[in-house]
Amino acid sequence: MADLSRLKADVDFMKTLAAEGAQVPLTAGLPLFLAGVIFGAAALLHYASVSFAVFDGISTLSIWGGALLLYALWGIGWGMKNRAAFKVQGNKNRVVGTVWAGIGFSIFLFSVTLAIISYRLQNSQLGVFMMPVVLGLYGLGWIITAEVSAQRWMALVGVGCFVVVPLIAWLSLRPEQLLVYALALIGSALIPGWLLMAKEKMVT
Repeated sequence: MADLSRLKADVDFMKTLAAEGAQVPLTAGLPLFLAGVIFGAAALLHYASVSFAVFDGISTLSIWGGALLLYALWGIGWGMKNRAAFKVQGNKNRVVGTVWAGIGFSIFLFSVTLAIISYRLQNSQLGVFMMPVVLGLYGLGWIITAEVSAQRWMALVGVGCFVVVPLIAWLSLRPEQLLVYALALIGSALIPGWLLMAKEKMVT
């Protein structure tokens, strides 16, 4: 009996998400948009540092470490400012928020882990693993978000992330990898985030 009750509760919860998917706007637009701006800019700056002598003095650590710190500080401030709103934003936004928060933390944890491994093995080239992993996690996030929100265009964004991952891997240690990564972040974070913000503004 308990199992049947739990199953019914799960089904009701999914129905609620489906109903909200067509009515309640997602509130994850701004974090995704800024992720595309900040890390896309970092990828372009990294490309410039390895391609043009004028940018030669900029280190990889300062570029990506600075981008990560900037985004983390903004994220903490944004989260504290909107903490009360998170409690009343509906089941759909809570699920989507949890998914992307988990992805963000996973990316942070992987970056720290990769930095430790690179230091221990004295192999800075291991950093190339970061880009395909980030895009793979973004693809997963968009597929889940598409299912929860009943907005199928998001699934196309997720599939696009998965398609680019092998290309990113193929271009490892070539400057073009950074350009493709920047374009991928624009297509998987900046533009979709802007679309979500525009839709949220229209509804509210």
